Amino acid sequence: MGNKICNILVIGGAAGIGKEIVLDFAQKGNKVAVADINKAAVDQLIRDHQLEPNVFSFEVDVSSWDSVKSMAKKVKETLGEIHVLVCSAGITKSLKLQDVEWSLWKKTMEINLHGLFYSIKSVAPYMMEQKRGSIIIIGSGSAITGSGGGVQYYASKGGAFGLMRSLVPELGQYGININVIAPRVIESQMLDVLYPTEQAKDELKKRIPIGRLGKPSDISSMVEYLSKEESNYIHGQILVLDGGRTYQGKKEIVVCNQHF
Repeated sequence: MGNKICNILVIGGAAGIGKEIVLDFAQKGNKVAVADINKAAVDQLIRDHQLEPNVFSFEVDVSSWDSVKSMAKKVKETLGEIHVLVCSAGITKSLKLQDVEWSLWKKTMEINLHGLFYSIKSVAPYMMEQKRGSIIIIGSGSAITGSGGGVQYYASKGGAFGLMRSLVPELGQYGININVIAPRVIESQMLDVLYPTEQAKDELKKRIPIGRLGKPSDISSMVEYLSKEESNYIHGQILVLDGGRTYQGKKEIVVCNQHF
């Protein structure tokens, strides 16, 4: 892939982080397939940013294996090859255990975890034929910390970590890299759900060592790097993008008076 033009499929590309990835790759001349349950929003995105003729719109329901499989086949026919797969579809809602209804748990798993499995399973065979490719899962640091969402969200994103790791040996032998980008506190519609007021966001910034929220462009830049040949030794990794928040810890100064 290198600095060459690549063909990328972004699943969940109508808004948020996925949208930023679409714009970034499209503006650099790559061919981009955008799959989302909200195809009208994808079509509007293409019109608003004048992304034709290198950006293509597809409708998909990631909770349905038949829908994902059919979409992947159409993308393959349209692009010829799929060099990069970005799995960015997901939902969240901040709730405690006793407030999570079965219907929400089921829907979250169907979209965040089953949909991820379907996406990889449908695209991986094409990459195996090519003997190259990069699969990038947009995960979440919440699966590490257990904060920033609801229990159903943490569980689904933790499942993504396990799925990725299980595929490392199987995909690696075909020249396919798979990694998870685990963002925390990125400016997006999902963040607005969890932190709906400016005051809440300001309080959040105080807990981030570099003093700002993450931007969708921070994620798209990492996706771009992982799509290049020079990154192909990065395989089976969880890359936490959080401004240092997760592992900052607490510094304590200990004064010890000893006489020698």
